[in-house]
Parts: sequence; C-alpha cells; structure tokens
Amino acid sequence: MLRTFLAVMIVLGFLFVSIAPCPAAETAAPAKAPAAKAGGAPELPSAPAIDAAMKDPNHKVGFIRKTLRLKDGTERIYQVWVPLDYTADKKWPVILFLHGAGECGTDGEKVLIQGLPKEIRKRDGKFEFIVVIPQCASMRPKESAPEAAKEAPKAKGDRFGGRWGWIDAQEELVMAALAATLKEYSCDTDREYLTGLSMGGFGTYLLAMKYPKEFVALVPICGGGDTGRAKEFADIPIWIWHGDADKTVPVDLSRKMVEALKAAGAKELKYTEVPDVGHNSWDNTYASDELWTWLLNHRRSAAVK
Repeated sequence: MLRTFLAVMIVLGFLFVSIAPCPAAETAAPAKAPAAKAGGAPELPSAPAIDAAMKDPNHKVGFIRKTLRLKDGTERIYQVWVPLDYTADKKWPVILFLHGAGECGTDGEKVLIQGLPKEIRKRDGKFEFIVVIPQCASMRPKESAPEAAKEAPKAKGDRFGGRWGWIDAQEELVMAALAATLKEYSCDTDREYLTGLSMGGFGTYLLAMKYPKEFVALVPICGGGDTGRAKEFADIPIWIWHGDADKTVPVDLSRKMVEALKAAGAKELKYTEVPDVGHNSWDNTYASDELWTWLLNHRRSAAVK
C-alpha cells in the first residue's frame, strides 16, 4: 500500500513539474498571426494615420458612415472614403466600389473588411480618390456565387445577373449613394469610375449596361456578364481581372467577356489573368499602382457628356 502511495506521489510530482510555467526566454518570441475580431473576421491592416483622423466621432475625412432613405421608406447605410487631405478647393476623382457576397448586410461595417477599403487601409490613407461604398442587403434570392456563375451563361438579356446581388432596391441604393456623394463633395464628374469584385464584378457589368454614360472606366474583378450585351458598354475603357485558379466564379466567364468585347469593337480593353490565384484576385488588382495610374489617365470626353 505504501509503495503504491509513493508511486502515485512521484507521478503527480512529475506532472506538476511538466506543466509548471517556464521562465521567460530572453530571445524574441515568434511573430503572432493577426488577431481575429469577434465573429471570426480578420483584423484589419494597421493604418495609424486613418485611425488618428477618425478618432473624432464627427470626423470629416477617412471612412464616413452615411444614411439615406429609399423610395419605399427603408433607411440604408453606406460608407464614403474621403481622402485625409481632402479640400473643397480641388476636384477629386470618384470611384464607386461594389463589394462581394460575403459583405452583404445592413450593418454598414462589413463593407470595409475586403477589397478596395482594405487596400486603402494597407496604404494608410494614401489614396487620392473619393470612394462610394454601398452595402447590398442580401444576395436575394439566396444563391451562392458558384451557382450564379453556373447559371449565368444560360440567362438572356436583362435576366442575366438579375438573379442575385446588385439589382432592384440595391441598384437604387447604389445610384442614390453615388448621387449624394457627387452633390456633397467636390467631385470631378469627368472622372467617375466603377469597380467591383465577385458579386460586385457581376454588378459592374450590369451597371455599365444600364448607365453607359455614367462611368469613364470599368474594373470588374472575378465576375461575369451577358456577353450578348457587350456592345452596350464597349465604348467604355475596361480592365478585367480574374485569377486563373478561381473555383468560385470560373475564369472562363471573363475570357468569354473579353472575346465578346473584342468582337463588339471595344474602345479600350485590358485583361489580366492572375496566375495561380483563386477567387481572391482582388488583392492583386487593388495593390497594383499601375491600375490607379491607368484610371486617372481616363477622363470623360465632351462627346459623351
């Protein structure tokens, strides 16, 4: 009995020593992965200049939360990026950004975690465009991006892409937010640009078809559109991006649109197929300094005003 007791005590002593905390090491600890926010969302890139500018609840620059009321009385939230050095003494180029399905909702905040808003934080606010950032309430009807992409080639005319995303009330929100921004800020209406990713890529094509005189240049990313209507926006300079390993929205949708635009006599067409990149090709797109230079080189001509 005594031997059993002693054996147990020895084992317990060994376990105590094993789990006791070790003295702090003098060497530097390995870098930690970015912390996750509540709900599993990744921590946003560090942006000291933006955060400092937005400390004041009534800040006039940075990401500014806005509201508007739709025709049916629904109040909706959108965001506007106002450059940190904004002044009304100059005219600023404007970008309308359409997010993807993952940022749908009505909170007004999820739209800042991916795509262009994320890139603006990576640059810590060194981004000389005003950016309008509406939020699509839902995909309505609930349909995944792969399902929509699979059905896209079968659709005709206005029904293409109208199954989900930036349609109906969402379209009303987009154009109302853009109009409100153009009215409130010192915007250069000769430099209005449109871009979107995934669901927003589909939305970019849809808005270009419906409002071909509104936007000076287009940047659809990993999206798709009705190739039969390519002629409707073939006069707008366009730079299409897609990852060649995209398993969510097949890269073939962009390839077919490129061919359709060529056949329609596209005024200016660029296509970048990012090698070995899946659905998230928007990081490559928005990190490209060449893209922003390309956009700024395009202005509205007197012929299309």
